[in-house]
Amino acid sequence: MTKYYPINLVLENRKCVVIGAGRVAQRKVRRLLECGARVLVIGRVITPGLKTMADKGNVIFKRRKVSLRDLNGAYLVIAATADRSINSLVSAYCRKKNIMVNVVDSPKECSFILPSIIRRGDLTISISTGGISPALAKKIRQDLEKAFGSEYAALLGIMKKIRPLALKKMKSAKDRKKFLKGILNNAGI
Repeated sequence: MTKYYPINLVLENRKCVVIGAGRVAQRKVRRLLECGARVLVIGRVITPGLKTMADKGNVIFKRRKVSLRDLNGAYLVIAATADRSINSLVSAYCRKKNIMVNVVDSPKECSFILPSIIRRGDLTISISTGGISPALAKKIRQDLEKAFGSEYAALLGIMKKIRPLALKKMKSAKDRKKFLKGILNNAGI
């Protein structure tokens, strides 16, 4: 069984390529755009949502079959086509070139997998089943969404302002920890 190392990547201004332009690809593109990635989408048929993103200039869309040259210079690639042979070809090429690759329906062909996520402002909670059961990860995400509401985004907004002041004004790490922990304990959430 593969053991995954959970990380959060900086994708700001990084070239990310999504192969396929269907509903699954659209979900992946939205997440990449949330992180500031420069996204190239390649596919033959495009969803209305992806077409809107392309029309607005949020993504570059190439209506054609993928060429492996399209992957050169990519930081990250997501293969999201219904064609297993294309997905496998993309995976093999990326792994040979040390480009991070995710094949949406085949964890064994991935160099990384994508968790189910909850975002509340700067708070990100990720849930992974190691690719074994995306349905279970989704159920857990839905359960956690009820427990972690928008109040957590607001609290992080406050902490974003207070923590630097505490670091500057309070010289003792022990005092800072006690102060910041007290804020969290009294936040009422």
